[in-house]
Amino acid sequence: MPYPPKGKHMNIVQPEITLLASTVVDAGTFQLDEDTLDITGNLLGMDIQLGSTDAETLMTYAGRGCYESWHRPSQATHADADYLKRTAFDMAHGSILEHANITLRFAGVSRAWLAEMERHRHLSWSVASQRYVDGTAFGVVMPPAIRDADPKVRDTWYESTVRSYTEYEDLVDSLSHLPRKQAREAARSVLPSAVETRGVVTGNIRAWANIIPLRAAAGADAEMQEVTRRILDVVEPVAPSIFREVRAGLD
Repeated sequence: MPYPPKGKHMNIVQPEITLLASTVVDAGTFQLDEDTLDITGNLLGMDIQLGSTDAETLMTYAGRGCYESWHRPSQATHADADYLKRTAFDMAHGSILEHANITLRFAGVSRAWLAEMERHRHLSWSVASQRYVDGTAFGVVMPPAIRDADPKVRDTWYESTVRSYTEYEDLVDSLSHLPRKQAREAARSVLPSAVETRGVVTGNIRAWANIIPLRAAAGADAEMQEVTRRILDVVEPVAPSIFREVRAGLD
């Protein structure tokens, strides 16, 4: 049997993580108000620093709003990156990270991956339905341990997965007297946990900053580690000052 296999039933896929959206600020609302002073006599509002992303600007504004220190009184935390590091990490005031969101498109990940990731309650999910979408339209994800094993092990995994997909199709045909979604919802029970899942997930930056170290850790599931590293690569440009710290904790 040739390897890697080709064809409808065994499209072995790789994880794909795409940035769909992230927080965008209305720059006009951050402008200093020359007619309004805060309780300490400073102008209300905050200048937007060059080099800061919209997410970093919003998180900084939220944090400074707690003390109305928009005028950046301390030189040590004058830069947004320094302020965010001190506030979110050194002082552990992570609530300000919850104001900025990141939305990702995911594909080429397994149902096993999804089952673990959905345990994180602060993420919001929209996932392709196995009731409405033909199960054979999804690829399969080869676990890293099997991918790195000898050919006999890979062939055993391949043959088992082919059988599952064949049984799925046979069951859908056998249940053709039912509405299509009912036939598929019953037949999907024989699909392996390696079957691909695709969809959209949104989380605030605090959620991502907490999840990434957990799911990229050496003791985590091997697929989870690989996908999480890809997620980190994609989200880091949205808030470099936050995710650089997250990455440093992994290395």
